[in-house]
Amino acid sequence: MKRILSIPEFEKSMWAEWLTEALGDNLISAFLHGDCLMPGFNAFKEKWEMSFILKDNSPQALQPLQGLLKSAAKTGVFFGFFFTKEGIEQSKDTFPLEFLHMAHRHALLLGEEPVCLFETDLNALRLQCERELRGQLIQLRRRFVYMKEGRTLLDFFLDTEKISLPLFYGIYYLKHRRYPENHDCVYEEYPFLKIAPPTRDEDEVAKRANDYILAVTEIVQIIDTMEIT
Repeated sequence: MKRILSIPEFEKSMWAEWLTEALGDNLISAFLHGDCLMPGFNAFKEKWEMSFILKDNSPQALQPLQGLLKSAAKTGVFFGFFFTKEGIEQSKDTFPLEFLHMAHRHALLLGEEPVCLFETDLNALRLQCERELRGQLIQLRRRFVYMKEGRTLLDFFLDTEKISLPLFYGIYYLKHRRYPENHDCVYEEYPFLKIAPPTRDEDEVAKRANDYILAVTEIVQIIDTMEIT
């Protein structure tokens, strides 16, 4: 048993058989999603995220998956979420951004396509994007101040990008009503997100951080006044 390095390798692996044996008729859908399907994923160092839609997601129903944990570790897989159709319906307006990513960036392993379950409520998505961006503005200023304590400009923007980029996929979707093909689409729309070359010039550091915060503030104001039709 070896680490899985690509989607085609999943199709040739034992995962379909293992999941069928473990979950049987309880399984509606098993799929990969998350960072493992985003540009830059390194299957040698990072893990594939596998989630499920089940008829029953009680602890008793999930218990058979515990027997697959060793196989998951060896093949580079970790289990993410265990949904039911009812649970998705109840929470998709609370977490529209997360479901947007799952709907548009997943790889089906077994069972039904989950796309129809993750239809996005645009008003709910707008509210989540606005709320999370406002929260980021609060955090950005603190992270900038603490850059002096062993952190660098590159650290500041790498940390910020990791948090912001998935969010700006949602903002891009709100504006264009289509999911970005890749990071470059988002960078083209919002060039201030792209990390500039490192510099030791403290004035330049402050300027870049200031420009970034101003740009995010402007985006918040745009989302706040956005009309969803």
